[in-house]
Amino acid sequence: MKLRIHGDNIIECERALKLIVSAYKATAFIKPCSIFMPLFGISIKDKEFFEVELLGGHDRWNVNINAELAKCGAPIREATDAYITRVSEDTKSEELLFAMEFCSALPAGNNAWQRNGRAVTCAEIGIPYFYFAEIGGVELDANRNVKAPRFPNPIVPFSYLTSSKALKVVSVPIYEAHPAITNSLRKKFTPIFGVEASLDLIRCILDKTQISDAFDLLIEKGTILVKILSDDRKRFDTFRSMEWEEFLKISTGQKKAEWIKNNPNKQVWKKKSSDKVNITSTFKKLLSDTQNLDCLSIGAKEIPICLIADGNVKKFSDLLKKTYQDDAIKVLANSIEKKNKPFIVVWITGFKPRGDDSRPDRGLVPLARMLFGNDIDILTIVYGPAVKQTWKTFVENPSKLATNNGLWQAVLNLSNYVLADSSTSEYGVLTHMIDRDLVRKKVKVEFNTAKPNGSFSEHDVDTAIHNLFSRKLSTNIFESMCNPPGGDWSGISYWDFAKKTEYRWTSLPRVSATKAKRPDHIIQIHTKEGNVFLVIESKNNAKDLDENIGNRLTEYVKVLFKIAPTAYKEPKSEWNLFGGKQSPLPDPVSISGGAFCYKNLDEMKSSLKIGKLDFVFAFEFHDNELPTIGHLLISDKNQFLRNILINVSSQFGSRFEIKIY
Repeated sequence: MKLRIHGDNIIECERALKLIVSAYKATAFIKPCSIFMPLFGISIKDKEFFEVELLGGHDRWNVNINAELAKCGAPIREATDAYITRVSEDTKSEELLFAMEFCSALPAGNNAWQRNGRAVTCAEIGIPYFYFAEIGGVELDANRNVKAPRFPNPIVPFSYLTSSKALKVVSVPIYEAHPAITNSLRKKFTPIFGVEASLDLIRCILDKTQISDAFDLLIEKGTILVKILSDDRKRFDTFRSMEWEEFLKISTGQKKAEWIKNNPNKQVWKKKSSDKVNITSTFKKLLSDTQNLDCLSIGAKEIPICLIADGNVKKFSDLLKKTYQDDAIKVLANSIEKKNKPFIVVWITGFKPRGDDSRPDRGLVPLARMLFGNDIDILTIVYGPAVKQTWKTFVENPSKLATNNGLWQAVLNLSNYVLADSSTSEYGVLTHMIDRDLVRKKVKVEFNTAKPNGSFSEHDVDTAIHNLFSRKLSTNIFESMCNPPGGDWSGISYWDFAKKTEYRWTSLPRVSATKAKRPDHIIQIHTKEGNVFLVIESKNNAKDLDENIGNRLTEYVKVLFKIAPTAYKEPKSEWNLFGGKQSPLPDPVSISGGAFCYKNLDEMKSSLKIGKLDFVFAFEFHDNELPTIGHLLISDKNQFLRNILINVSSQFGSRFEIKIY
């Protein structure tokens, strides 16, 4: 068997690889391969059972998996962090087996539902989806002091459970402890940690055996999590206790609406009017008058989704016609009134003050669909200040708008009605009604085998650097951070070789107060004299490197490492919140480098000088059997890097050559 992992980047690929290896209680070893497309053998008791090949960066391998999913009926074209496929015996095709998402960001506020679109894309066509997240993470203040733990609104992890039940597909949240979790929170959340159960489920899918009890166990753990999160809330603004279980058992959206309506503890929905963006007077009136109807909360009082039921259906339709003197509004309102069934309203700002997309908002309509399924209507109201071209396209070609923009994909492909009332619209209020295809069936997603397309980029540069320096702890080299395109910047680590202890700084700023720049890679090299950190900025082309970037990179590490870390992990123990005030590494020695795709030596020399760098690494990639060549230019005072780079390069044999200038 040969598997492939198509990842958003090389780090997401390796996260998925680690889980697969753990599922089989196996070991992975790198095989002869190209440096930008690593191949691992998976062995059990020293016998190789299958291979896994990693393809970092979506849409770069002569295949667009999003497009393949769309052909099969997926409503949104938004890629997950990792797709796992099985290569056919004749190697001509790949079959998609399941998808994974990884989130190390603090799962609070609107970030909590940002990824729901990816989940619904897979769930709607029967593709198993695993959402791995951390819990117990802490928010830091401007001085990197711990403020408080942050948690998601319980309705968000709950939406995965409801979609799993409604669509009869694996779509589960799997939580593990954040490195900065406190001992008391670890004790509280231990019952919900689900990585071990997920491994059984992953193996069942890969072996094509009957789904094990692990699926039910993960649903149970998710339900426990939701109860803990809701019961801990200071305000009574969500479902509580057994209400979650009762709601989860209900099979259809209309029945869920009836249950909410008849619930003796039902809550009235409230939404604060946004003061961050300009809104129209008509939208302001619509929102105010709607709230006077005492619409119902769908289980979380303050998220921008509400339920309109019973007598409020006609009242709301009348309210639309009264607020907007427009024929299209009357058509939309009359359609709602004629059906006279409970429906969901999703309120979306959608756009920031300058008109660019508010990325998390693309998850709101998917969240509603995951909670209620496809048998209930959704009216989405968009009121943010989009750029004017958006509204022109909305009027002339809504399908084009959905094709080219992730936010509008979610709105137009998952709603039944859309109302747009924006201060930037020259057309006034706009409407769109969608005749949704509600026929969803599980499908077999197959496509032609992916292969390099001959175009190389920063993804390949990052993959090469990662493969050179990771897995080299035995040679006194530790990868402190790798942040390829699409990375989550979840932390920087320092490895104490004497104590075998890892220290980690989380919640990283992109740019420090001193205008220092966070590197894309940090490589720790342990020498007799102490620790040296290679801080590297990677780009597609040399011209993309900023002037004086070298000093900004080293300054970032210098400032960060003077501060106490957030967490630490001793041998054979769990992560713990770091309670000390002093950094274990107050005076790091750092060497700056730039990395990009190779063109010529003159360009490397220019980058070294303009960027004030200590070394430059340029990769000359080939998509055939020719080896990749790593061109390395080192400043005079850092020639000790020569032997280190020669040593780490040897692991790829004839598939990688290094030229040092």
